[in-house]
Amino acid sequence: MFDPPSNHRSHYIAPSAGATLVPSSLRFGMKQQPLLVLICLVLLLGPSPVVAQKTYAVAVGGGAAIPVGKLSDSQKTGYNAMVALAIGVAELPLGVRLDGIYNNIQNRNDVGGTTDLRVSGVLANLIFAFPGTNAKAYIIAGGGLYNSKADISGAKAQNDFGFNGGLGVTFRFGPFASFLESRYHSVSRTAAKGGVFQFVPITFGLLF
Repeated sequence: MFDPPSNHRSHYIAPSAGATLVPSSLRFGMKQQPLLVLICLVLLLGPSPVVAQKTYAVAVGGGAAIPVGKLSDSQKTGYNAMVALAIGVAELPLGVRLDGIYNNIQNRNDVGGTTDLRVSGVLANLIFAFPGTNAKAYIIAGGGLYNSKADISGAKAQNDFGFNGGLGVTFRFGPFASFLESRYHSVSRTAAKGGVFQFVPITFGLLF
C-alpha cells in the first residue's frame, strides 16, 4: 500500500481499521451534499425576480377640475376623484390603465342660469413611462365613455364618447408610491346637446 509522504498527510483523514483511505476534501463534499441539494431546489423551484415582481397597481386620487374653452365661460374650477387599475410588464415602458373618474365642475356665481356640471366616465388608456429610479415621468392617452349631467332637478344625463391625454410623474411617498398628473379631456357632445366641451383635471394620488 502507498503511504502518503508526511508533508501531504494533512490532505487525508486517518482511516480506521479496514477503512479505505479517502481524501478529506472529498469527504467534506460528501457531507455537504444534502445542503447543496437543498440550495439547488430553492433556486430551481423558487420564483424568479421577474415573475415575483408585481405587475399591477391600484390607484386612488383626487384634485382640481378646471374647465377650459367655452366651458370656462359658465363654469369655474371644481374638484375631481378617480380610481384606476394599472397593468404593465416590468421590462417594458408600456402599460395599460383603466380609469373610473368623477368631476364636479362648479358654476360661476356671476353668470345667471348656470349650475354645476357633473362628469363621470370609464376610460381605457395607454401609458408610456420614461426611465427613472425614485421618480418616473409618463405620458398617458386614451378614451372612453363620459356621462355628463347638470346638477339641477329634472336634468337628463348624457352619454358621449371622448378622449384624453396628458403627462404625469410617479414617485415614492413613504411606504407607498404616489403620482401627480394633469390630463386634457374632450367630450364629443353634439351641438343639440350643448356641443363639445373640455376640462383639465389635476390629480394627486397613491398607488397600492
